[in-house]
This record gives sequence, C-alpha cells and structure tokens, in this order.
Amino acid sequence: MLSQMESLQDSSTEVIQNEMNYLKYITASTAQVISHAKIQTDEDIIQILKEYAEASNIVWTYFITLDGHVYTNYTGYAGQHEEATIINDIPISQITDTVFSRPYYAENLDEVVWGVGAPTTLGEKQGILLSAYNVSNFSLLLDNNLIGESAELGIVNSQGDVISGRTSADYMVNIFDAMKDTIFLKSSTKEMQADFKNGKPGISMYSVRGVKRYCSYMPVGENDWYFIMTVRESALRRKLTNFEQYGFQLTVKLVIIMVCVFFIIIANWLADQKRTRKILEDAARMDGLTGIYNRKAIEEDIEGSLLSDGKNSPAAMLVIDIDDFKKINDQKGHLFGDHVLQECANSLKESFGSEGLIGRIGGDEFVVFLYDGTDMDKIEERVNDLIRNFNVMTDEGEKQMVFISVGIAHAGEEADSFRKLYKKADDALYRAKQTGKAKLSE
Repeated sequence: MLSQMESLQDSSTEVIQNEMNYLKYITASTAQVISHAKIQTDEDIIQILKEYAEASNIVWTYFITLDGHVYTNYTGYAGQHEEATIINDIPISQITDTVFSRPYYAENLDEVVWGVGAPTTLGEKQGILLSAYNVSNFSLLLDNNLIGESAELGIVNSQGDVISGRTSADYMVNIFDAMKDTIFLKSSTKEMQADFKNGKPGISMYSVRGVKRYCSYMPVGENDWYFIMTVRESALRRKLTNFEQYGFQLTVKLVIIMVCVFFIIIANWLADQKRTRKILEDAARMDGLTGIYNRKAIEEDIEGSLLSDGKNSPAAMLVIDIDDFKKINDQKGHLFGDHVLQECANSLKESFGSEGLIGRIGGDEFVVFLYDGTDMDKIEERVNDLIRNFNVMTDEGEKQMVFISVGIAHAGEEADSFRKLYKKADDALYRAKQTGKAKLSE
C-alpha cells in the first residue's frame, strides 16, 4: 500500500516539475527573442507584451526595468514602483537566470497567481520579463483517474499554507492548523512539520471519523513548495486490487497513453514556439502606435527593393510630415496627437497600401515607397486629395482639419539607395514647408 502511494507521489511530483521547467524554458526563450526587437517607443514594448500573452495563453505579462518602470499587456505603462524591483527579496538587477516569484492573491481575478521571470533588454531598457500564471492550474495537470475522486491534490509552502487555493476562502489555509486535532496512525503533525522544514518527503496516515487516509508530501523543487496528496485507504485498496488483476494490460495501456501524450505535448509546444516567434518577429517590425512598418523595417525593405531593381528602378518615395504637430499636442493633448498619427497612417494605407510600402520614420514623419512611380499625374492627384481632405474626429465629435506637407523623389542613378532617395524626398518636403505648408513638392 505504501509503495503504491509512493509511486503516485513520485509520478505527480514529476508532472509538476516538468511543467515548471517548461514554463522556465518558454519565458527564458521569449526573453532572449524579444531582446533583439527594435524598440523605439513605450508602445512598442506594450505591443510585444500583448502579442506574447495572447500567443502563450498567459494571464498577465510584465516588463519591469531595473529602476522599477512597469509595462503590462493589459494596462500598458503602469508607472514606476520601487517595490517592483525586488523579486523574492532579491533585486532584479542581481537576477541572472530564470526565477519563480512567490505566489500572491489577485483580487480582481479571485485567483492565486505567481510569476516566471527572466532577464531581458528591450531597446535601451534593461529589466526582467515576468509571466504570470494561475497556481490552481497545476492541480488540473494531474490525472486523478488512477485513484478516483476521493483524492485531494494541492500545493502548500514549507509552513503548510495552501497556495493552490482557487479562491480567497481556501488560499493560505494552514494544513497543520487544520490537522491539529487529527488522530494519526503513522507519523504526526510535528513530524510532518519537521519534514517540511528540512525539505524531506514523507507519508503519514490518519483517521477522520473512522475513515483511514494516506497523506503523501514531497518538495516540488522550486521556491519552498510542497506537492501534497491525500486519499482514502479504501479507494487506494480498490485500485491496488485492480492493478493486481489487470496489471500487465494496464501498464501497456498507460505506456501507450503516455507516449501519445508526450508527442502531443511536444507537437503543441513546437507549434506554440513557432507561432510566438513569428508574432514577435512581426511585432518587432511594426510601429506600436500606428501598426505600420517602423523605421528599421521600412528602410530594410526599401533598400532591398532598390537593390533588386537596380539603377533603372521606376520607384518613387513620398515623405509626409504633419504640419504644426507640436501645436496639436500642446492644444489638444498627446492622446489626440497619437490619434492624428494613427489616422494619418490609416489614410496613407487607404491611398497607397496596395501599391507599395508604408512606414513611420519617427515622430510625425511617414514614408510611402511606391514600386511604380511613373504615373506622376495619378500620384499627384491622390496626394492632393489627401492634403485637401485629411481631417480627424475630436472627442467632442467634431471634424478637425489637419494639414500635411509632402515631398516626392524618384529612384534612379543618383538615388539608388534608401539614404539617397530619402534625402531627395526630404529636400522636396523642405521646399513644400518653405512655400506655405499643406503642399506637395518634387
């Protein structure tokens, strides 16, 4: 009977340890991947966190800088918090490997959550990527069919406080306090407490209203967590009889099931990794505010197109600047300024999205690269139409006219690279600004 209990104890603990190692690997791998992302603004950081959380089915994910600036996937930038720079009493500046944070009760979720953190760098900001998970999910990993519904599974800390509780009612309930009047047939509360304190596994047996129960406990190997399982002796005995009667057949079936589950887990993990990497790679090329290409991506793609077409490229480049954008921010606020940038990007996509590349170079400056810029009459018509009709809806529900200036340049022998072509278009933009703004200049 005890050997059967020990076997169940070992198998269940191994499942939890494997899952925790998997979560460590996922967080560390993601931290490494996103450290190569091109970050220009705080919105880029928030966008990466959102994509990561969605692809990996994470409750919350955070990026915390060494000085305590907190970014999240659900509220964006959450300000600077001195307490956020410490995880498990260790400053995050001293964390060099993946760590598990202590669990805490999240009232808005009515769930106990805990974090897996890995050092990373986003842009010029050093910090830690923290992925938050529900502790109760670990109980769901354990297949209860072998021992029936009479088994109770949980995770407690070394003081005996329950941390896998699903609600505030059973979170941090102390099992030793609950068992102080229990009649033990093997071991005792004091012996269990000593094992927990010294990190030792064990099995006790006690009686509740005349019903004998086994209680096994084993350290998980992370934080000070213990996996604990209780089961009625009668349920364990019935299962033991079944094992004796159908032992070989059951063993073969279990091996087959375990092999199939293993390959399913591996296949899903690989698919998640591939999908997450693709999402993060795409996010690294996008401007977090407007959803169009960022400077690095647009420059690389234009450079590649010009290199492919050579000096006879028919391409053209538009450089667009929003007139008096600082005044817009000062008078209407930065949120409205962000809205103007987003609407400008949307208008450029509607006008030219099917014929070339569109990106945000930085601030209030955009670039449109047209693969075929030979029909100047058509291009000028679209640009002038955009200049005349670009307006943005205010919070008061009114349309506000926003003026833009545009410079255009054509690729050729003297403009066969991004830098040269951009310089020509930017010079044309300067001439448009000098002649009264809200104009197109070539």
